[in-house]
This record gives sequence, structure tokens and C-alpha cells, in this order.
Amino acid sequence: MQNNVEKKRNMKIRFDNENDVSVLKNKNVHADFYLDSYLEVFVMNNNKWVFLFSTTIHSTIIIELNQLLIKLHKTGKKQVLDTFGNANVYIFNKAGENLLITNFDKFSNKEEWLYSFDFMEFTKAYTKELRRYLRAMVMEEADIMKRPNFVLLSQGLLELEDIVQEK
Repeated sequence: MQNNVEKKRNMKIRFDNENDVSVLKNKNVHADFYLDSYLEVFVMNNNKWVFLFSTTIHSTIIIELNQLLIKLHKTGKKQVLDTFGNANVYIFNKAGENLLITNFDKFSNKEEWLYSFDFMEFTKAYTKELRRYLRAMVMEEADIMKRPNFVLLSQGLLELEDIVQEK
């Protein structure tokens, strides 16, 4: 099992979509198609982008990740993220000020890796990327703001920004 610890130094998170947000300008493509396209999530670890997870129905998973981080902050209890697009689940634990993310492979029944981040720094980097992601969608297609998934993503962002402001 790989164990990586990220220190507090300008943490970054990046969402890579299979379809660039400019796909929304194509009138043959509906917002739901974009919101449920393939997504990869990366985090800057030791000055290098590393793959965290991927999913095929990304707006639903990001909504779930928002809620998971909020619950973890409020309760401190273990949370599990199932990305549906692969045989892995991601276990989120809070240990003091740290966020521990474990990649558990259901197929092999083994832990693949464990990353440790400062919880607030991770949440701050995540909200920054989520804010950028939502703005990019609105710039391409203003009507996307009416989509239920966009509304839920925006609500989650506001709650996460409140958590970041607590510190």
C-alpha cells in the first residue's frame, strides 16, 4: 500500500472532464450529458499531480463528495465515496486536523493507497476548484443554473465555503 502525506503548501485540486465545458455551446448536447460525463479528479501531492479518482456520472459524485466533506467536518465519522465507474471505494476519515483518504479496491479486497491531507487545506482547495468549475459552466451556458444538479452543486459549495471560513 502506498502512503503519501501532503504538507500544508498551496494545495491544489483539479477536475478534468472528458468533455470540455465548451461542449455546452453545442445545441445537440444537453446539459445533463455534460453533467454526467466522465471526470477525473487530481490533487497536487509533493509538487506533482496525482490521480485521486474517476467517475462516469460526475455531477452526482461531486454532489456526494460535497455532502461527505460536510458530514465529515460535522461528525468526524468515517465516510465512504463509491464512484460507481470502477471497482474502488474511497474511505474518508478525519484524524485530528488531517483528512485521510484510502483507496480500497473491492475486486482485490485490498487498500491501494492512503493519502493524508490537512482537512481545511483540502477543503479550501476543493472549494476553489468547484467554484472555478461552476463558473466555467455558467460562462458557457447560463441556463445550466436552472438544472437541479447545478443547484445542488452550488448549495454544497456554499456550505463548504462556510466550513473554510470557520478557520
